[in-house]
Amino acid sequence: MEYTMGTKLTNISLDMNIVKKLCRINEYKGEQIIYKKQPKITVVEMTDDAIFKFVYDTYIDNFTNGKENLIKLINNEVSPQSREEIGVVEFRDVVKTVNSAYEDIQVSSETILELHGYLHRYSLVRGGRYRNEAIGYSNYVNLNELSNNIDAEIDIEKNIENKVEELCKKYYGLLEEDKIQDLIIIASFIMDFILIQPFKEDNLSMAKILTLLLLNKSGYEVGRFTSLGKLYYDENYMYFRNLFSKQGDYESNSYNMNKWLDYFLSFTLIAYEDLTEEMNLTGNKKETKTRRIEKVINSTLGYFTKDDVRNQCPDIPEPTINRVFNNLRKNGKIEVVAKGRSAKWKKK
Repeated sequence: MEYTMGTKLTNISLDMNIVKKLCRINEYKGEQIIYKKQPKITVVEMTDDAIFKFVYDTYIDNFTNGKENLIKLINNEVSPQSREEIGVVEFRDVVKTVNSAYEDIQVSSETILELHGYLHRYSLVRGGRYRNEAIGYSNYVNLNELSNNIDAEIDIEKNIENKVEELCKKYYGLLEEDKIQDLIIIASFIMDFILIQPFKEDNLSMAKILTLLLLNKSGYEVGRFTSLGKLYYDENYMYFRNLFSKQGDYESNSYNMNKWLDYFLSFTLIAYEDLTEEMNLTGNKKETKTRRIEKVINSTLGYFTKDDVRNQCPDIPEPTINRVFNNLRKNGKIEVVAKGRSAKWKKK
């Protein structure tokens, strides 16, 4: 199969709608310095909230143990007990690593294997290894064919390794040539990764992680400040995989690429738009979440609870509320008077 980073990418004609989205995203990219020049506490809140939202958005629709437990897992308030819960913690830690160390992370087959291994480092499920069976391969093995199957598994795994390594080399080659816009290269890299489907499991999670990594490395740091977790829902992931897996002529390939690019760029653009609105960069200077929480506390007579803050500031995530309460307590400004799920606090 010829993947999108071959002639399909170099020969496509872009729809004007795609061009407009590229221009708008690059305008937002140029404004990113505004995020970084915010007060340090605001930047910390934004980056911490982005990780929380990324993981929360990724798991909330399919997590079976409830929203409250998911929040506690992400905030490291409880220890994971099941494979599902371990997966949340593993994914959270990989996102943290990518957002903090992306400049030093090389895009290679070895790196991709390491990141996949980190997704399984707390579990008994082995990660960091490419699949060694064809898609749809039966687990049944005839003993008379065992040696042939072992050889076939080695061939499949090696073939996938070669494809991934070639994909990474092509990525760096296209960036160095500087003839194709970075966002198109990134979108094509992700599409090819989806088509290769290199792992037995967690290909969807890896597609999200690699998207975050590649965007960060090309200076599109929106994923450091807001969530990218709603990207690649299962149905969208499978839709585009099936779309590109079908054989077709050049015209359909060009159409499919524009369809994929529109999806990829639309999500990236929406993330930038949401971040700009959250930062209120088009209006007055945004008040920090810490200051808003403090105002709720200062305006409350007598005892108050975290629910008071949640009700008046529903957009502020749980980890930020917990962090502000802990800092105020350490600084001697508030104290807890009744512990438990509905703990009561008072000002000192």
